[in-house]
Amino acid sequence: MTRSLVGEGGFAFAGIVTFGFACVAIFIAATVSGFIVPATMKHMARDTAADMRTWQVVIEGIFQINQAFAQIYSVAASVAMILWSVSVLRNGGLSRSVAVYGCILSALIIIGILIGHLRLNVHGMGAVWLGQAIWFIVAGWQLCALPAGPAPKQEAVHKQTFYTRCSAYLLRKVL
Repeated sequence: MTRSLVGEGGFAFAGIVTFGFACVAIFIAATVSGFIVPATMKHMARDTAADMRTWQVVIEGIFQINQAFAQIYSVAASVAMILWSVSVLRNGGLSRSVAVYGCILSALIIIGILIGHLRLNVHGMGAVWLGQAIWFIVAGWQLCALPAGPAPKQEAVHKQTFYTRCSAYLLRKVL
């Protein structure tokens, strides 16, 4: 997707980098929920009733870690969608309505998290993922409908630094 949306300003590239950080955050949240919590609860089940308060504090701490990484994912993925949408608004590549939807949805998610209205329990995270999935599916559908050909070339050619060569290599591997 980023290769199809590339243009002046670097918004599409910034979007893929931000989304990469979001993916790391959600992997950590899933690891905490799927491996750390069950292992901790096994230890909790074997311990005495007198230590139950300590285990409740441990479980609450683990839950807070999970929530923090879920929030990092939700905000970072939303920022990535905004960056991709801004790239679309500036350079084309997808319909304007997809870009506007991405900007509005992402802004609502970020605001909802920042003011504490959007809780990232099963329902809240499901709402975030549903909204983002709609954007990704429509964007993917529109990208598939584009004529086949090489990625658009940028207007200005800049001297490649070590950083840009590494970034280009990683993008080729990811995409």
